[in-house]
Amino acid sequence: MESTYYFIAKAGFVILTVLCLAFVLFGVRHTLLRVGWNARRSNKRTLLVTAALLGWLAFASILALQGVLSNFSATPPRLLLIILPPLIAIVWITFSPSFKAFLAHVPASWLISLQFFRVPVEIFLWLQFMAGLTPVQMTFEGRNWDVLTGLSAPLIAWLCFRGGRNLKGIAVTWNFIGLALLLNIVVTAILSAPTPFRVFMNEPANTLVALFPIVFLPAVLVPLAYALHLFSLRKAYLSSESNVTSEPIPAAAIQPTSPAV
Repeated sequence: MESTYYFIAKAGFVILTVLCLAFVLFGVRHTLLRVGWNARRSNKRTLLVTAALLGWLAFASILALQGVLSNFSATPPRLLLIILPPLIAIVWITFSPSFKAFLAHVPASWLISLQFFRVPVEIFLWLQFMAGLTPVQMTFEGRNWDVLTGLSAPLIAWLCFRGGRNLKGIAVTWNFIGLALLLNIVVTAILSAPTPFRVFMNEPANTLVALFPIVFLPAVLVPLAYALHLFSLRKAYLSSESNVTSEPIPAAAIQPTSPAV
């Protein structure tokens, strides 16, 4: 019989993923309006982004439900099917010229405060550990300190950007620390999986991430975390280098973007 801890974790990952994507889509539409697009055009572009995100969610879900991702003996590991595409897309988006214009109108505080979603992620991982399904090193009782990023996000956003204040140095430092904490747990998760290069041999192995709906963690939530960091750092660099303002720009400057916006 499925434990209550695991049931809560599964439901939590579904709800959290839906909420995060809803916030992202709200942010896309709001930013397009700030760029100067009219409501009709902004809604149309937001619907395209919505379709792309839902398509990616469906793709990851089908792979998990069909057991494709659970073959950890394959070389290369099949989890790369849901890890590499968002990584490539987000890096490309971060440095694309068209996204530069879009990013100039995204409130800097949003890119930081949304990182609070990492707090419930860590709670759900801990619940899976309590259910005996996730190794301890992937929780805050072990080697995972990513919860610190989530807990500090609202404070950093408020401290750096309230009342016209813009303490970019603090925000940049915080983003690099957050990326380091995220990289730590991602590497720990990889080295805890039952692959030929497994390092952490304690049981259980990290196999739950290949199952539905926990697959939303590597497919959506982890990419969202590093995307917010990269976008925040890129925005800080652009504002320092080019003295970017929030004046409206021509709608033609915004080109279609990848679903990971």
